[in-house]
Amino acid sequence: VPEMFGAEQLLMDRAKDEETFNKIVHLINGFKEYYQKHDQPVYENPSPGNKAGGITTLEDKSLGCTQKSGRSEVCDVLFDGDALTSHGLNLLNGPGNDMVAVTNLASAGCHMVLFTTGRGTPFGGFVPTIKISTNSDIALRKPNWIDFNAGSIVEGETFDSRLEALIDLIAETASG
Repeated sequence: VPEMFGAEQLLMDRAKDEETFNKIVHLINGFKEYYQKHDQPVYENPSPGNKAGGITTLEDKSLGCTQKSGRSEVCDVLFDGDALTSHGLNLLNGPGNDMVAVTNLASAGCHMVLFTTGRGTPFGGFVPTIKISTNSDIALRKPNWIDFNAGSIVEGETFDSRLEALIDLIAETASG
């Protein structure tokens, strides 16, 4: 959720109805209130790693986060312990922490995680997790941590060819 700060209006505008809109507002404001209650700065993100990668403002990071959701309408918002009940794009409550995020996804009923990373995160989720690097450097330096290199698109591979390869990997992983 903190990674949405600064771009949350884009998601609110895509809410399927007023109830979902209000849930998104509650989700975002709840996290901001939590930060303030614990004397944590709400807008003091991005991290040093984000800055090293060229992200200079929270809004830059937030736009990247919200872009990952595509263009679908937001169908529902899940809070801790909620199980997925509707098809489509659902927002899930949680901090910007890899292990907590994957745990929350699994507890909501997720069967596979597509995990994007620009720096590499050495963890193994307890649900099948495909780690996708956003740059070839990390994929080459950490081949045991990365399952798929999306960074090769920047180097000239076509989006369609990488998409086909990713879909094949997803099918292979889902098949055991």
